[in-house]
Amino acid sequence: MKILVLVKQIPDISAIKFDEKTKRIIRSGVKLLFNSYDKKAVEAAVQLSEKYGYETYAASMGPPDAAEILKDSMRMGINHGILLSDRNFAGSDTFVTSHILSALVNIINPDIVLTGKSSLDGETSQVPPETAWMSGYNFLSGVSGIEIMEKSVEVTRDEDDGISKYEVPLPAFFSVSEKINRARQIDPSVKIEDVEVYDSDITPWKGSQSPTEVADTFPLNSSRDNKFIDFNKFIEILHEAGHGSSGTHRDYIGEPETGDVFLGLAVDDPKISMEISSKIAESTHDKITVIGNIDPVKLQGMACHQYIYLEDYSNVSMAKYVAKYIKENPVRHVLAPSNLNGRDIMSFVAASLGLGLTADCVDIKMENGKMIQYKPSFGGGIIAVIKSKTDPDMATVRKGMFQVRFISRSFETTKIRSRASPEYRIIERKTLDSTLRPLDTPVIFGIGTGVMADDIPKIYGIAEKIGASVGATRRVVDMGRIPRQFQIGLTGVSVSPDLYIAVGISGSDNHIVGIRYAGRVIAINKNPEAPIFRHSDFGIVMDSHEFIGELCTHINH
Repeated sequence: MKILVLVKQIPDISAIKFDEKTKRIIRSGVKLLFNSYDKKAVEAAVQLSEKYGYETYAASMGPPDAAEILKDSMRMGINHGILLSDRNFAGSDTFVTSHILSALVNIINPDIVLTGKSSLDGETSQVPPETAWMSGYNFLSGVSGIEIMEKSVEVTRDEDDGISKYEVPLPAFFSVSEKINRARQIDPSVKIEDVEVYDSDITPWKGSQSPTEVADTFPLNSSRDNKFIDFNKFIEILHEAGHGSSGTHRDYIGEPETGDVFLGLAVDDPKISMEISSKIAESTHDKITVIGNIDPVKLQGMACHQYIYLEDYSNVSMAKYVAKYIKENPVRHVLAPSNLNGRDIMSFVAASLGLGLTADCVDIKMENGKMIQYKPSFGGGIIAVIKSKTDPDMATVRKGMFQVRFISRSFETTKIRSRASPEYRIIERKTLDSTLRPLDTPVIFGIGTGVMADDIPKIYGIAEKIGASVGATRRVVDMGRIPRQFQIGLTGVSVSPDLYIAVGISGSDNHIVGIRYAGRVIAINKNPEAPIFRHSDFGIVMDSHEFIGELCTHINH
């Protein structure tokens, strides 16, 4: 029995610089690190090996220096290290990278493949599902617990709306969530022999065959011009927040002026599905078709001509349907949500059709018949402008990037019911407390470690009265005070409210990444030198406990 872990060496994103003149990222002198998510996958593999006696492999694709993270993996307890290194691999995007990695999977033929949920430099989350698809392995993302049975694996999966348990037949491929474990310390004194090196003899795929290309890059300035205010001014700004943000009405979308289709996907979340269809309606004169797993009743007013409702479809069966639709119809562009299942479905489609896919975009624009995609990278500080070389071009987009535009006309609906999925069986599902609002409200409170545990229920009470939602920093989530689905930041979610109220948050770079697209930010911190004020439009120098007390008094009166 074998377990293969795929790991990646990444640059220290906090040290990345951008040259304005050459439009290039400066990597010289930047320390290379073991991607922290992949380190957790290594830990999971070692723990499974210790419990079940599996033989373990770690593999990485990169230059010779990447051998160091393989040696570190072996210092943690992995039995074998394999480096995929060849100049022909340079410049590989997620699609080609997945082809190269799948070639190795087929050589090693492991029972289980593990990897982190994403790499912190790119954050696409596409390589695991694409590699699994190309390798013919059953796949689930966001896995936080693994128990091995005789011919299957029982896994716990952290989902956008709760936690589920699945039985997955072997062979299986999982990307693990950061919640799965705490990786052990690496002892640098342990001597490791050189790792095995594989070159391009294992696959015909080369980086030059990548179906996407980076057309441009530019820095995203995350600093704001902070102005210190008093509590009364804060109340004034709070009352102004959210006006006009619930969406605008548009009486109609015109009849298609071409024979082509701009395809949208509606996956799990009605709000982002409406955002996507609205953006498409603003961008095209093609026929707008949306394929999704959301009851059409929850999508009333969606800007599209046709909605195909796939009831009880798994990610794999939905991907197969979407791929079939693309083959049989003149689809020019595809846009889908960058949520947990949306990313997996689109990755499966890209892998099955050989198409380029850009993940986690913050904007798209149409240029000469192509969809130009704007994607954050390196912690969100740099925006890459990406074009697809293949047709249709495809992208997933972050929630909250586009304004919803409702239409009064009804779209045509086709309902298709699926058969049971053979890829996995759902054993148990627990949804989040329904009283907790999703992080898509006009006003969001962000809770940091400066907020006392006893004050958190008070913030929830305030949020309930004004129609706001509540998120938190990673440290607060790690303390168990807020569900992990409400973690805001680099390792959580990005939010884009009209107003973000940061209470007791110090302002680490990891958190700032998640609030870059907020309309306005107000920070409350008793330390006037706190970094959060550099990333705020307004600031109040005040103890969090006192601020929450005053706000409760005001709201209750």
